[in-house]
Amino acid sequence: METPTVSNTSEGIYIGLVSPDQDVYSTVGQTSHNSPGAQNTERSGQSSFLKRLAAVCPWLLCALLLNAAVVLGVLYMRASPNCSMRCVEEPRANSSTLNEDKDQLQRDNNSLITQNNQLQRDYNSLITQNNQLQRDLDAVVVKFPSLDHYCPLRSQKRVCRPCPEGWEQRNSTCYYFSTERKSWNASRSDCLKQGADLVIIESEEEQELISKHTRESYYWIGLSDSETEGIWLWVDGTPLQEDKALWRKGQPDDHGSEVCAYAGPPDNKWADVSCDEHGKSVCKTDALLL
Repeated sequence: METPTVSNTSEGIYIGLVSPDQDVYSTVGQTSHNSPGAQNTERSGQSSFLKRLAAVCPWLLCALLLNAAVVLGVLYMRASPNCSMRCVEEPRANSSTLNEDKDQLQRDNNSLITQNNQLQRDYNSLITQNNQLQRDLDAVVVKFPSLDHYCPLRSQKRVCRPCPEGWEQRNSTCYYFSTERKSWNASRSDCLKQGADLVIIESEEEQELISKHTRESYYWIGLSDSETEGIWLWVDGTPLQEDKALWRKGQPDDHGSEVCAYAGPPDNKWADVSCDEHGKSVCKTDALLL
C-alpha cells in the first residue's frame, strides 16, 4: 500500500489518496469561508435578525399579558357570578353600619357629658363638705387644751362625744354642775381649764335647767360688777339686760364687797354676794358637733 500525500493549494486544503486504485479527494476547508467578504455578509445578517427580534418582542409580551388578563377575568366571573350585585350592596350596607355607629357614638358622648356634669356637681358638694370639716377641725383645735375631756383615750382609742364626760348636753350646749365649793374666781378658773366659762343665762329655758340643780345649793353664774360697781356684766363682757334679769326680790343690794351673782334657794333666782364666798358653779360651753 502506498502512503497518502497531502497537497496545499491556494484554493484550499486537500487530502489526496495517491493510490492507484483510489481517485477520491476530501476538501477540509474552503478558502471562500475565510475571505473578508464572506465574513461581512454573515455579520450583516445576524444584526438584521436581532433588530427584527427586538421589534417583535414587545408586541408578543403585550399579547401574553392581554391573554392572561382575559383568562383571569373569566376565572373570576365563574367563581363570583353574583359579584355585580354584591359589590354594590356591600358598600351600601357598610355605609349604613357606619352611620349607626356614628349615631351611637354621639349618644355615648352626650351620656358622658351628662356624667361629667354630675361629677362636677358632686365635686363641688365635696368641696363644700370639706370646707365645713375644716371649720369643724378649727373648732376642735380651739378646744385642744380640753381635748381629753371630749375625746378620752381608752384602750389606745379615742372616743369623742359632743360633751365631756360628766357634762350635761342640751341641744348644742354642754353644762357642768360642779360638786366642789370654791370662790367665784376659782370656780371660773376651773371652767376655763376645761374650755368653758361660768354660765351666761340667755333664756328662760336655760334658767329652768339650772334651777333643777340650784334648789338645794348655791351655784355661781357668770355675772358680776367687779369692774364697775352697779354695772353688771357677763363673763364675755356683755351688759346684763334688765328686762331679762331674774333677780330675787331686793337684789342686787350691793352691800360691801357683794360683787358676784349666784343662783340658789329658796326660789332659784339670782342674788349678789361676796365673790370670796364659797359655792358650787355652773360651767357652760358649746357641744362638739361633727
